[in-house]
Amino acid sequence: MSEELEVQLTKKDDSSKSGVNRPSFRTTHEPGISWLVVVILLILSGLAVVHFSDPQPVVSPTPTKISDNTITPTTQPRIYTISYNSGVFSPTNLRIHAGDTVRFKNDSIFPIRILSEDLVGFDSIGDIPQDSYFSFTFAARGTFSYYNKSNSDQTGTIIVR
Repeated sequence: MSEELEVQLTKKDDSSKSGVNRPSFRTTHEPGISWLVVVILLILSGLAVVHFSDPQPVVSPTPTKISDNTITPTTQPRIYTISYNSGVFSPTNLRIHAGDTVRFKNDSIFPIRILSEDLVGFDSIGDIPQDSYFSFTFAARGTFSYYNKSNSDQTGTIIVR
């Protein structure tokens, strides 16, 4: 009886019965499943990009009408510094608001005198020694140029809004 059982176990191989080697399900369908997974991942990625890239609605403040009787808030006056070194003002052009103060600092070893022909009263009135300041508060709006009296090619511009 043990011999029959062994014979039955060895005869159980179906491929040897038919003589045809059939490919397994895994080898015939695995490439299709792989592509299906890739396509699904691409679709999910595209949906995530669309979902997360939607800009949130921006809440803008409601415009309010300002009557002529109300006082509009003004900004606090600021102090700006223009440095002079090696024959150059830095920054050369400066944009400020009316009421702001500009300090001219002499970082060079030679004294300088700053003048303007565009603005009455804009004069350092004497030389500014090394590491010293000259301050001027601009009350009027406009574009004002200034220069070093020792060398009129050393210039700058202040635009007051």
